[in-house]
Amino acid sequence: MNTGDLEPDWMVDISAAEERPDFTTVTGWRFKAYRETTDGKVPVFTDTTPIVEPGAQVWLVAVGHEWVDGETDVAGVLHGVPVAVWPGGREQSFPGASIVIGTDGD
Repeated sequence: MNTGDLEPDWMVDISAAEERPDFTTVTGWRFKAYRETTDGKVPVFTDTTPIVEPGAQVWLVAVGHEWVDGETDVAGVLHGVPVAVWPGGREQSFPGASIVIGTDGD
């Protein structure tokens, strides 16, 4: 992905086959992104209405982010973390993914 690109959406597949949670009971999702710097983690965005695509089993789901203007303007590595909000408000984050935003020609 290059700076300024808004496609494709950033999708993260979550597979929790060992625990087999029922993701259909999640009451909400968030998709957080941060950038690592020499001063630590810097938040880039929190998507409170991410794309959610159910998997073939209830313990499989894909959670993603539709880019908006400005989010891909800076080259570097972004780290994404999907967060499920379960009934009662309990939050659970899942190992996410990283994406490299390069400059034209990278």
